[in-house]
Amino acid sequence: MKVIINSPSLNPKENVSGISSVVQFVMCANDKVEHIHFEVGRKDTEDTKITTRLKRIWRNIKEYKQLLSKNKEAIVHYNIPLMRGAIIRDYMMINEAHKAGNRIILHIHGGKYLKERNRPFYIKVLLKKIFSYAQSVITLSEEEAKIISEDFGINNIHTLPNCIDTSDAQKFNREIDTKNSLDLLFIGRIEANKGIDHIYSVAQTLKEQNINYTLHFAGKEEREGEYIPKFEAAFKEHFIYHGIVSGATKNALLRQCDIFLLPSHFEGLPISLLETMSYGAIPLVTPVGSIPTVVKDGSNGILIGRDNHKDTADKIKKLSTDKEYFKQLSSSAKSTILTQFDSKIYVDKLNKIYKL
Repeated sequence: MKVIINSPSLNPKENVSGISSVVQFVMCANDKVEHIHFEVGRKDTEDTKITTRLKRIWRNIKEYKQLLSKNKEAIVHYNIPLMRGAIIRDYMMINEAHKAGNRIILHIHGGKYLKERNRPFYIKVLLKKIFSYAQSVITLSEEEAKIISEDFGINNIHTLPNCIDTSDAQKFNREIDTKNSLDLLFIGRIEANKGIDHIYSVAQTLKEQNINYTLHFAGKEEREGEYIPKFEAAFKEHFIYHGIVSGATKNALLRQCDIFLLPSHFEGLPISLLETMSYGAIPLVTPVGSIPTVVKDGSNGILIGRDNHKDTADKIKKLSTDKEYFKQLSSSAKSTILTQFDSKIYVDKLNKIYKL
């Protein structure tokens, strides 16, 4: 069975992308399928000029048509975040697969226009077309499936939460000593929609309250120089920027950090959330996208409001002083991922969808 599967670059030095992480995992873990990767989307190192983007999109469409013509029997597994730019670009790509007659499986990865029901007219039109072309739709949670079913009249929907490789995490036991400095981590694309301004205000409040912490950032800035210099100037030795991390370096950072911060404005089901929780890091996250299907407030993590940085700081302060509370959340966070997000189950479910 051949499956054409798309994502941004699979090289973590070129692109920080949750979709890329999912696709990389699927291609490595699923030996029953011949995956053909098609790269779509800009690299983090690419300039943001509109002319550059238009040229890339035109080139992508041309190359995609050629790939489809050579693989007429292949299934198209199309990954798409419901964001404005992606919807416009991916409509053109999916339309080519529809015209070529390939079976299309649409895999939704969160985005602003998933849960926002007051969508612009042109977004509604494009999404109706996109969904009408798909023979099957994959969502990250039952809640997302319900939204898509109600808004677009789609019935052939399969829920498939993301999963991760937990082999290294299973070997790790977190030693909890809240008398020492807490290590706080943000990992992902460094831009406003991820709640970076919220994190700055939280760090400032913790500093004013003399809470002992170190804030770690890993990932790529959307606009170079927008945030990192500001954090370095304000928090000095209490802030460390690691750049883009992967492999053993990433695992070491996940082992080190106690708390995962993600006050994001919108998400799907972040791979970074699953990864950090698998190591027993406590998530402090906004209840957006499919995050609430994983994080249960006060049980295996803490749900926060993106507009209340003082409350977030208070929750971190409690974790820094209440050792038993910290231990409970950390242990439950790790258990949640190891017992509910098994990679074998994921691959088996995906293969069943391919065979439908």
